[in-house]
Amino acid sequence: MPRVTPPVPARLAVALALAVLSFGTSCKKPEPPPAAPAAHVEPAWRGWEAAVFAEAKSGRKIILVDVIASWCHWCHVMDEETYADPEVAALLAEHFVAIRVDSDARPDVAERYADWGWPATAFLTSDARPVLELRGYQDPREFAALLRRLVAEHKAGKLTGRVAVPAPPPRGGDLVDLRKLAAEQLDSYWDDAQAGWGRKQKYPLAANNEYSLLRAHLYQETAWQERGLLVLDRQRDLIDPVWGGMYQYSVHGVWTDPHFEKIAPIQAGALESYALAYRRTRDPKWKTAAGDIARYLLQFWRDADGGFYTSQDADLRVPTGRKEPVLGDEYYAKDDTTRRALGLPVIDTHVYADRNGAIVRGLLLFDAVVPDEAVRAAAVRAGERLVATHLDERGGFRHAEDDRGLLHLSDQAEVGRGLLALYRTTGDPKWQQHARGLAEFALRELADPAGGFYAHTVDPAATGTFAERRKPFEDNARMARFLLELQRSLDHDADDLPYARAAELAIRAISQPDAVKAQARMLGDYLLALAELTITPIDITVVGRADEPAAQALLRAALTHDEPRANISLSAPGTRYPDLKKPAAYLCTDTACSTPITDPARFGAAAEAFLRGIARP
Repeated sequence: MPRVTPPVPARLAVALALAVLSFGTSCKKPEPPPAAPAAHVEPAWRGWEAAVFAEAKSGRKIILVDVIASWCHWCHVMDEETYADPEVAALLAEHFVAIRVDSDARPDVAERYADWGWPATAFLTSDARPVLELRGYQDPREFAALLRRLVAEHKAGKLTGRVAVPAPPPRGGDLVDLRKLAAEQLDSYWDDAQAGWGRKQKYPLAANNEYSLLRAHLYQETAWQERGLLVLDRQRDLIDPVWGGMYQYSVHGVWTDPHFEKIAPIQAGALESYALAYRRTRDPKWKTAAGDIARYLLQFWRDADGGFYTSQDADLRVPTGRKEPVLGDEYYAKDDTTRRALGLPVIDTHVYADRNGAIVRGLLLFDAVVPDEAVRAAAVRAGERLVATHLDERGGFRHAEDDRGLLHLSDQAEVGRGLLALYRTTGDPKWQQHARGLAEFALRELADPAGGFYAHTVDPAATGTFAERRKPFEDNARMARFLLELQRSLDHDADDLPYARAAELAIRAISQPDAVKAQARMLGDYLLALAELTITPIDITVVGRADEPAAQALLRAALTHDEPRANISLSAPGTRYPDLKKPAAYLCTDTACSTPITDPARFGAAAEAFLRGIARP
């Protein structure tokens, strides 16, 4: 099948590059190339290191950056066909410095090149100025011709690269108006025929699904609940019927033609989506779907210390007794016994912070609506693993256990939200303390005082375009959501907390019309952040000790209740509310509080009675 890249909009930079160099960039696989040589050849791939960039500059060699993923089918095919081609290999060896990057291992590089999918191929000048980016699989003959053209341009002194345009100042204006404009853009991508956002590819966009349920509840846009649930129903076709877990996405405009790789963000998002759908409707099919995701994670993706893995390949490559790979459509059609007899597609066993933070949150949302001690224990253990192995002395979290360099915004946003989910679920203040330490690190080392957060800490060794700090759109939206949630969990402790203000500045920093337009359908977290900035939160506080069964029962009732505005916490008796000598729950806005609720069985009815008197936007 043709390689179809993940559904992220292409940037204007592509058009600019193609205006200078008219090279073919189709990601569709053409007719088979001439037979590869008997001996496999491939470039001498270099790592993403300062010395490698310095070598390219001193040797005046063109830089090629190849961004791949271990699960990526067409990355493997390009290795086997394109990079194994003798002419391609010879040209790269003589004229280029070829750098290979695992997108899962480097969030900053992945964010920079995500618009071109995997494999993404980028060419830069010897001093690391961008020239051209290519999307997906490249045919050997066309690729060799492109390399020759680049070499000729370089020798003629015409390969000068692009210069970054300064970022515009943060946008002003009413936040509600910004949300409405972004919602109109998202709605324009709705596919009535097949359901979902976008027509060429069907991708499980968890934040878009969450926003659909929220807008139906909060803004009385009731049609969007039906649409959101329809998407979730259709995307069940991406769930592996044997092992569980969700495939990454589907092609050809339908939900029934999947790419079979399983990646961590999809599993975490699917858990959240189906947990929220079950909380809203109590339809058991959503509980079953979420359970299938959790089952896969707990059975296939945990290491001995409780961390969760990163991905599983779409295909079984080089299985015992066969020279050719078993492609995903053949492999995943088989039953459990046959699959295991053939062998398992490669699982990337790296334990990355952002992936684990998201999975922890997803598991705990599922546990909140379908209590499961094994699921909860797995989430808590993964959180403890992150603190033990990924917490940096600066207060932020490292991407991988052995990282000692850059700290990334994506890790802070996802781990932060996972930590707050642990605090909300267990009532243990240590999780909130870690979340606050993470936030302080982000404000100190990642925040731009003018607004927004940079993709990573300062890299003193970076050169060329990589020395220009970026403010990733989606990561800023997720960071804003984390900071708002943190502020609301701490509001009773101080009046001058900086987190909500930093969240608003982050959203305004990415709200320029061109930046929003470039996101196309990938607007869910941005819309949710705007909604959370403009709604009145509902504080639900359970007064009691964490070891009291009655307090835990009330906390469970609060977590199960379908109220997207809820900020749920456990408070010791006499700290914020009177000590009734027994556990009690209170719902409060900034102007009113409910009477105490002491019976978990009556929590839902009592909460609804109080909330009926609270105005909605």
